[in-house]
Amino acid sequence: MLKEIWGAMRRYFRRLDKGLLLFCLLAMGFGCLILYSEARAEFITMRRFKMQALYGGAGILALLVLSAISYKFMAKVWFLHLPATLGLVVLTFVGPASIVYQPDGSDDAAWLRFGSLISIQPSEFLKFSFILTFALHLSKVREDVNKPLNVLLLCLHGAAPCLLIFKQGDMGTALVFFFIFLCMVFVSGISYKYIFLGMGVVAAAVPVLWYSGLIPDYLKNRFVVLQDLENATLKEAYQQLTGRRILGSGRLFGKGLFSDDLVHVFAIENDLVLTHVGQTLGFMGCALVILLLTAICVRILLIARASKDALGCYICTGVFAMLLFQIMINIGMVLCVLPVIGITLPFFSQGGTSLVTTCLSIGLCMSVSSYSRAARQS
Repeated sequence: MLKEIWGAMRRYFRRLDKGLLLFCLLAMGFGCLILYSEARAEFITMRRFKMQALYGGAGILALLVLSAISYKFMAKVWFLHLPATLGLVVLTFVGPASIVYQPDGSDDAAWLRFGSLISIQPSEFLKFSFILTFALHLSKVREDVNKPLNVLLLCLHGAAPCLLIFKQGDMGTALVFFFIFLCMVFVSGISYKYIFLGMGVVAAAVPVLWYSGLIPDYLKNRFVVLQDLENATLKEAYQQLTGRRILGSGRLFGKGLFSDDLVHVFAIENDLVLTHVGQTLGFMGCALVILLLTAICVRILLIARASKDALGCYICTGVFAMLLFQIMINIGMVLCVLPVIGITLPFFSQGGTSLVTTCLSIGLCMSVSSYSRAARQS
């Protein structure tokens, strides 16, 4: 019995994607170090740092467990995780005020609170279920993906979470879902005529949305101030301009993680966490963050390329799209080239639900890698 267990563990670790695991551990450890620096500077409470570390440990454990479970099985049991994640999102609309809440500075009441210690953002978990269900959908219609009915159903599948989260008021997360949808559909081999048609529809829809009143004025202002940020008088410009000054104050090597000369700006622990990296570790610290995140994304792309079936490839593409979009938008917000729309930097921004979801998603990619290696060895 013990021999069989030992043999199973050896096979598991032999097939484990140790490179991707190492990159994730380094990124998570680096992220915790940055948040500890913020806690020492009293930008956040030490309790919030400890909770982030606890979520990180839970996320790594979930990643390792999920990497041992077949991604095909996880896709097939969509009827278990999708209703759960979708139900939590719906609860933010209909739940009692005792559990639904809006954190200070947030644009929407998209969080659920259970007691005084645990709070979650259900839309993060929905990303995990959407990637799995949409990958399964694409794999089932792979041979006939360009039939008009299949294209319509795929668009409806992609539009459902986007519209639900947009209705929730979380424009940033809605855009993440949309980018995941675009990348996964593109990889599926959809005809360029549908791609150009979709581009036309989006181009026509943008001005309609802008003038329809569906986008709140405060969100519009965040786009408007980018036209002349230096001379803007709106309060939406203050956070980004201050964040950019803090980012550059660290110069090449930074002031040090525990310097007494650190400056605070609102949301420095999540949306603008890269500004703290800049002021403490300078340009070199920011470059290391970007290199680590790039290594993770490239490794996921390589796993997608080596996948033995379309389902695995689609899953990895979805996870890659999720991470890439969040990284690009978050860095763009810090550099003042994109508006602040509440997008976190994976592994570095404070937020337990986001961290756990990132780990779960990477666990799926590691499952694809593990089973692809097993198929090559057999």
